[in-house]
Amino acid sequence: MKVLAVCALLCLGSSLAAADGVVICYYGEWANERNGVGRFGISDLPTDLCTHIVYSFLLPNGTTGGIIPPTQTTYEGKGNSVADLIALKEQNADLKIMAAIGGWNEGSTNFSTIVNNDTLRAIFVSNLYNYIDSNGFDGLDLDWEYPAQRDGVDTDKEQFVTLAMELKEAFAEKSYLLTAAVAVTQSNIDLSYNVTGLNEYLDYFNLMLYDFYGSWNTETGVNAPLYAQLTDAADLNFNVNNSVNVWINNGATPSKLVLGMGAYGKTFNLTSLNNTSTGAPITGAGAGGPYVAEDGTYSYYEICEDQLNNSAEWNITEVEGNYVYANKDLFWVGYDNPNTIKAKAQYAKSMGLGGIMYWAVDLDDFGGLCGDKYPLISAGIAGYNSA
Repeated sequence: MKVLAVCALLCLGSSLAAADGVVICYYGEWANERNGVGRFGISDLPTDLCTHIVYSFLLPNGTTGGIIPPTQTTYEGKGNSVADLIALKEQNADLKIMAAIGGWNEGSTNFSTIVNNDTLRAIFVSNLYNYIDSNGFDGLDLDWEYPAQRDGVDTDKEQFVTLAMELKEAFAEKSYLLTAAVAVTQSNIDLSYNVTGLNEYLDYFNLMLYDFYGSWNTETGVNAPLYAQLTDAADLNFNVNNSVNVWINNGATPSKLVLGMGAYGKTFNLTSLNNTSTGAPITGAGAGGPYVAEDGTYSYYEICEDQLNNSAEWNITEVEGNYVYANKDLFWVGYDNPNTIKAKAQYAKSMGLGGIMYWAVDLDDFGGLCGDKYPLISAGIAGYNSA
């Protein structure tokens, strides 16, 4: 097992409370359906680490302006009920619990129909307020992926600002939070976001600074490099640093930007072992892991468990302060470890950003399969505090 520039987790520091920044943890309510040690429920959420937990996802009903909440289930003692989620605030009075609406699978059709119809939009705003208010949430996260794209229409871009304005007005009396998960490239901003308009109404922009590379590409690439990969062309700007600056340059207040980090890697099958670096030819996505079971993606705990149990089979390369990639025979994964997460959080603090975010809390090593529980979230907090 080859590891470059490794620092033990003890290097991360002892403080596990964010200094003056937020630690936003998205939680996929379906995680209790996973197999074995991957099964994750409300009881696994780290109320001592996250300042905000985001329950994902409500869905919009484009016909009525209504909302469709997730089905509440329990499997092998792991539940996802809203009542149990809200009750976590009894463990930490400062904890904020938010609901997210949308997600990648939802796309744009229903959102677009609603926001471009004044009557439906008013009903939608009222329904969202009532859901947040009646269930004890502290705010709403808009996860529309993405306005004016994926079956949306051009007017979505400005109507998204209108929706944010009307939600902010509805939430004002009780000071409910309003955030949005947003794409991060200049091309996505051009199509989807009036940044200065949204900046007026949103409390935070959760920057989705991951999925820069995946099985849609023809070669290997790391999920979320902080800076350019060593093999990137000079004019290729698929990295965290570039995207943060793009959002600032488009008019977002830095303290409203939250640096998103993926607790997972993107996987590929190499064409051969002649090239195992970034930019290597591939035949497609790597097979899904034993718990999350999603082709092209390995949770952090699936990565670290396999590396722990099969250490002699892995070649691991860490580009210090930037990214990690590894291969086991033809299986290749590009990801973050505690060291690179810490570097990203330090970068967030140095840029004056509002804090850090994780997609998703249930993909970190929550059970301590490889050592301490929640190593990525802990590393981010330590990094943000030390910058």
